[in-house]
Amino acid sequence: MKKFIIIFNVYLLIFFILLGFCQNTILLTIKDVKPYVREINFIVDDYNNNPKYVKLNKDIYLNRINNIKSGLSNIKKPYAFDKYFKYKIMSIEKLQLVLENVNKDSSNINKYVQEYNKYNNLAQKEKEKILKSTFIRVTHFNVSSYHKREGANLQ
Repeated sequence: MKKFIIIFNVYLLIFFILLGFCQNTILLTIKDVKPYVREINFIVDDYNNNPKYVKLNKDIYLNRINNIKSGLSNIKKPYAFDKYFKYKIMSIEKLQLVLENVNKDSSNINKYVQEYNKYNNLAQKEKEKILKSTFIRVTHFNVSSYHKREGANLQ
């Protein structure tokens, strides 16, 4: 009987070590993605608040988007984040299409904006689902309202 209790405790210890490792990997991935999401939010904010400036500096914004895409694709990610990264890259590609066609007809731009919002929201829901599926509970103290806007939408 004593032998079974020891084996059970060892398995329990291994379970919690693996659980901690998985949670740490998820938190590190979110930490790595956060600057890219913030940069996307800055681009979306500029597009919403100052479209004339974005039209004049379209090449700069397209370069920033390409840097974000290459940075996100170089992040070492766990298997659980495959859908999140797929949706995030698709939303970035739609944002890129918006900026490429910013001087052209608005009907295509509206379609691209809707698709950007769709994939951005899907990525956000996927991230929330991953966090809910683990035992991670994150608490933020004194976070400004600007940093809470992680899933910015185009207007």
